[in-house]
Amino acid sequence: MGTVASLHIYDDVATDSADAAIAEVFADLQTYEAMFSTFDPDSEISLINRGGRAIADTPREISEVLDACRWLEQSSDGAFCVYRTIDGVEHLDPAGFVKGWAAERATRHLHDRGCANWYLSVGGDILTSGSPAPGEAWQIAVADPFVTNRIAATLTVSSGAVATSGTAQRGAHLWDGRDPSLAPSAFVSVTVLGPSLTWADAFATTMFAMGESSFAWIEAFDGYDAFTIRHDGTTKSTSGLLAHR
Repeated sequence: MGTVASLHIYDDVATDSADAAIAEVFADLQTYEAMFSTFDPDSEISLINRGGRAIADTPREISEVLDACRWLEQSSDGAFCVYRTIDGVEHLDPAGFVKGWAAERATRHLHDRGCANWYLSVGGDILTSGSPAPGEAWQIAVADPFVTNRIAATLTVSSGAVATSGTAQRGAHLWDGRDPSLAPSAFVSVTVLGPSLTWADAFATTMFAMGESSFAWIEAFDGYDAFTIRHDGTTKSTSGLLAHR
């Protein structure tokens, strides 16, 4: 998926169980990459885009992800869009949703193996469980998009997710489905915190595409809060984020 992943377990479990869980998590991530990666010419999504495979002939996970993407498109009045135009041709590109979805699905192996305290990071989007030590919470840094290796904010999380969408690392790779010819311009970084990485990741991408109007939109989803950084360096947060700063 054009990114890196790391898994950290802070638990009193047998080494064999931890090693098996780690292997299973990364095996799942590789399986989902083979389905959804737009970087792999042999992935299911790439085959669909070349006309070599019908959606109905792909694994059920493809339809599950595309259904969720269509719901996001409707909910955001088209700002989130699973199609992007390349050289005048529409291509499926579920990257705005699938990374968080894949990561969260893969962590089921950790629960199955008895691991209760861990975090998984995929491309900087993080899902946590439990705590790093008794009585402590996870401290998640939000990178400053303007200065390398500087922190813009630190969020306290207990068994939750933090996902960021922005242009600092990968450039202008996001688009507004309502007008794909114009790159979203309100924010340089959007971070969403919530109970599910699937939706924190999807909501961060959608907010980036929607712009300033997205604050009223994200407030409709219980348990999710946002921290945004504008191009002039100013920040804006939902009211509930203050409890996590």
